[in-house]
Amino acid sequence: MQTGQIITALRRKANLTQEQLAEKLYVSRDLVSKWETGRRRPDYQTVLRLAELFAVDPEQIVRKDSLLMQELNDCFPADFSADTEQLTAYLNAFLETLSERDRCVFIRRYYYMEEPAVIGAAYGIRENYVRTLLMRARKRLRRFLKEV
Repeated sequence: MQTGQIITALRRKANLTQEQLAEKLYVSRDLVSKWETGRRRPDYQTVLRLAELFAVDPEQIVRKDSLLMQELNDCFPADFSADTEQLTAYLNAFLETLSERDRCVFIRRYYYMEEPAVIGAAYGIRENYVRTLLMRARKRLRRFLKEV
């Protein structure tokens, strides 16, 4: 079952409308709809809030590593093909193009699966800025992989 289908099932089991769920999470009904249809995916902090609200284990909604891998999968061009060894070489070459801090942030997020708030605390930067750094790095990775 996909994440959106799981959220829909949990919401219906709790007898909540999309509007009611949105109010409880302080998000828009449109965003809840996008999660449920698969057009967007909730970040892990939202998954934790959903799990608490529905009294389920977060892993029942989505695996944390799955969310992170989906973020990275969006970086790969549709026609991209590489075996594990090639992919490792490409990623290492890409990481060398980043500043030391950005490289460490990227590795802590996608290798060690740390939350942006934890990474931000380690570097004395705000969580939102960590998210911005990661978004920029993913865009750069997408461009890098198109060129190889």
